[in-house]
Amino acid sequence: MVWKQTLGARPVEGATQRVNVSRLPAESDSAVLASILEHAPASVIAFDDEGRILLWNAGAERLLGWSATEVLGHIAPFARGEPATNTQPHDVERVTRSGAVVHLSVTRERIASRGAPAMTIEIGRDLANRQRLEENVVQGVKLEAVARLAGGIAHDFNNVLAAIRCSCELISESLAPGDARAGDVRAIESSAARAAELTRQLLAFTRQQVLVPLVLDLNEVPRAAERMLLGITGSAIGLEYELAAIPIHVRADATQLQQALIHLVVNAREATPAGGRVTVSTGRGRLEHDPTGGGVPIAPGTYGWLTVRDTGRGIASEVHGRIFEPFYTTKERGTGTGLGLSAVYGIMKQSGGYTFVRSAVDEGAAFTIYLPIVEAPLQHMPTVRPRSAPAGTVATILLVEDEVALRGLVKRILERSGYVVIEAEHGAQALDRFASHQGEIDLVVSDIVMPTMGGLEMSRRMLALRPESRFLFVSGFTDDEVIREEILAPHSSYLQKPFSPAALVAKVGEMLRDSAAASPADAS
Repeated sequence: MVWKQTLGARPVEGATQRVNVSRLPAESDSAVLASILEHAPASVIAFDDEGRILLWNAGAERLLGWSATEVLGHIAPFARGEPATNTQPHDVERVTRSGAVVHLSVTRERIASRGAPAMTIEIGRDLANRQRLEENVVQGVKLEAVARLAGGIAHDFNNVLAAIRCSCELISESLAPGDARAGDVRAIESSAARAAELTRQLLAFTRQQVLVPLVLDLNEVPRAAERMLLGITGSAIGLEYELAAIPIHVRADATQLQQALIHLVVNAREATPAGGRVTVSTGRGRLEHDPTGGGVPIAPGTYGWLTVRDTGRGIASEVHGRIFEPFYTTKERGTGTGLGLSAVYGIMKQSGGYTFVRSAVDEGAAFTIYLPIVEAPLQHMPTVRPRSAPAGTVATILLVEDEVALRGLVKRILERSGYVVIEAEHGAQALDRFASHQGEIDLVVSDIVMPTMGGLEMSRRMLALRPESRFLFVSGFTDDEVIREEILAPHSSYLQKPFSPAALVAKVGEMLRDSAAASPADAS
């Protein structure tokens, strides 16, 4: 709207009020009607056939910037540019007093009755909130699509990494001391470990990690990681704490929450290459809406928050919507994977929390994670020590794995530890093996995602045949809460791919020992 061209026009007589009730129908209750129009959550504008403004409510003033006294009686540039009557909502652009463009959804109705001068009433609603919500929906759909793709890739990649890691360990054990090839094997193991870490970050983003949530004090997370965080920031960056004086009880996986904090501090360090200050703070309070004003829908409630704030170069507002995407990075090529912030996003989503950023170029950045407050006592992680099966015990293990190379390696690892191994390449074949060796199988070691029949459906059918059956699920992919609950049930345990031979043997030994201790027949 360009008022410079029209403000010189002579105002019509009586056009001096925000709501010019003198021009409204005589039988209307002017005071009541004026109050309704003044408090309407939309712009309400009326103009005559010449385009002169007759009515301009507070909503119009908020949206467009001009006061009623400035515009009443003047010709509106938009009055003749659109149809006088359009009762269907349609989107238009208006230029505000400051020169900014706002997008409105407007309807128009032409009124002429009882001899009163004809006028057009226009009601407009700001589309900014709707557009933000639409952008958030699109962003959410895009992230979910990426998550599904990343989860599938991570599953197959973890199978490959497990085979590489196990092969390296077996080769290392076969080499004589001082063999020059040992260095090559260690290089392969190092690369596989790095790839495994990247895969774990992908799984964190896709919310497909197996979490062990406990009630913990959010203040203890940065305290427990202080030595590590000091190592990350180094001497050139000052690390400061502003922690709440009262406990902040939240329910989360302690390891994953600490990992999220580490990712944020690493991100802050990389944003301050010339030195600066990083502040870690905690607090709690009521949250009713997106604190950044971005329109992200949240569940109102009391939250604990942890913020990592830096004095670095900041992040341009136009990329705020992309920084949590995997592989997106504002760093130079070769200086980062772009997985750190996406991992933080996934950890918070899986824990029922939120992640927000406040930043502008040259003004630093503040990343805040929010977790719902729980009114429950603190819990402590139980200490689990790896145990092997009792000496002299021969156990039979049903191994179910569709990746041929990995199945062969796992079989070798288990057999050299003294176990009898029966192989199957998917759940349906494993059921046949299970039925033909009824009562002989002490433990089922199985992947979860397999063709023909997956590990969970297979385990349900085996439990129906033999309720005391025990299962060790090995996988790099758990795609929903139902699966996570089932693989952590009393009859089962879980080992994340890629695993080392030592970790596999230790877990198998632990489960067999626990099974023997719980069996009345073995105890007698």
